Amino acid sequence: MGQSNLWLMIDGKLNPRALPALYAPGMAEDVIAVLHGTAYEPIAASGPILARVNPHSELQRRWAANEAPAYHAWRFTTELPAYELAAYWRRRLLVRGPMARTLWLRYSDARVLVRGIETGVFPPDFWHGITSLQLSALQAEWIPSLETNPRPQEWVEPEADALLPLFTFDERQLASLSPAENVA
Repeated sequence: MGQSNLWLMIDGKLNPRALPALYAPGMAEDVIAVLHGTAYEPIAASGPILARVNPHSELQRRWAANEAPAYHAWRFTTELPAYELAAYWRRRLLVRGPMARTLWLRYSDARVLVRGIETGVFPPDFWHGITSLQLSALQAEWIPSLETNPRPQEWVEPEADALLPLFTFDERQLASLSPAENVA
């Protein structure tokens, strides 16, 4: 593995003009739409977007302020090279739910991850390859391997770059990812 890089995970649906904004000077060093090159390429701009970021960039400042194009984005570090990283996140986009349903996991929205981490939804191997993550500028950095994976050497990341469910979530896990309902 190489050196660790700082990335933002951006939800294109929450940040509709994110892709063009990320290519502006002083924003991202590298930009990858996770759905690029898949059957879902027509909606790639509204899917998960990876942006390699310099800690002193305008994009980093906007993330810290929770402003577009990084509204509800989260940041992480990894040693994975860019294209391996895109494949890594593609393999986590779909999950198998109850009754063998295939569901999209909205992991690019930091609020979904907050709920999932707080309730222990994600299996330990979900974070394999991620060195650390931070869900907002107001929260401390989290190192998932220290808390979630007592057996990190046992996981073998699939080599296939395919949109197939890699993890299974039960009803409780799926409900934990959804926002709480407000009953008036």
